[in-house]
Amino acid sequence: MTNTINAFEQKRIDNLNWSGMSELSELIQNDLQTKQNIPLFYLHNESINNYEDDIYFVNNSDETLSFVAPYELMKRDSDCSEVVVAAEPSERDISLTYTDVLPKQGVRIDRQHIIYDSDYLNQIIVYTMSRASKEMWGIWRLNVCEKGMFSSCPLLWEGGAKPLSVVSADKRNDPKDRPILPCVLPIRQQLYQQWAEHYDHASASLMRSITDMIYRYDFGIVGCYYNDTWDEYSSEAEQIANRLIQGDADSVDEVLAMMTRVYDVSFGAGYTRIPMDVAERIYGLWLKYKSNANK
Repeated sequence: MTNTINAFEQKRIDNLNWSGMSELSELIQNDLQTKQNIPLFYLHNESINNYEDDIYFVNNSDETLSFVAPYELMKRDSDCSEVVVAAEPSERDISLTYTDVLPKQGVRIDRQHIIYDSDYLNQIIVYTMSRASKEMWGIWRLNVCEKGMFSSCPLLWEGGAKPLSVVSADKRNDPKDRPILPCVLPIRQQLYQQWAEHYDHASASLMRSITDMIYRYDFGIVGCYYNDTWDEYSSEAEQIANRLIQGDADSVDEVLAMMTRVYDVSFGAGYTRIPMDVAERIYGLWLKYKSNANK
């Protein structure tokens, strides 16, 4: 796409209505005619001049979306492809983060050029959260690719079905796949800087990664993930990291016992059940920290 580096000025358009099939390919038209569906979210083009279009993500639902993030929020860990970790956003990514996107409102997420973008395989990834129904509740990752220019197209049907034009439309409610939500990125960065100044960057990275894990699995007595409180258990994560650094741990069971002691002191014995999966992943973070420290 033509704007892949620089910060992008936000722009919104109100009162957009799904216009139907006039601009869609025959494949997508057949999908529409067969299913008789209305898109919950869709892409909409606004012409700038004879060469360029702005691309908008449109909220066609009846709810106000807490955020729209048209960039990747998670990635595979370089050392273990089965583990998903946070993708650190660029300045451009941050400039494209929208909050409180109203019903029938479009938000500008990219720009395309008829000459520069026509010969390439282009991709748009959008994360958002739906609370439209029990079935729709959760974080959605929408992925659409196009050889050449994007046209107006549905991204997700009402009810959660994936349009044929979309590569994937996944609900990321499994803790191991949950992204770090954009609204908590400022406090996440702020605490990382505080830890780095007080300890060092390696320790700060371990503390941040442990907090990420606790936030995504959301197992404490106070919910933090859907309440946008990444730092709810940051003090416990700091204590766990310090105990690992100062005392070591040789197994997942030792990490689990250590975490249990920290949570018992903070919230009372037996009030917090720590999932074994979390202990396994934090043990993996600890092994990675030790490996990097020995290089």
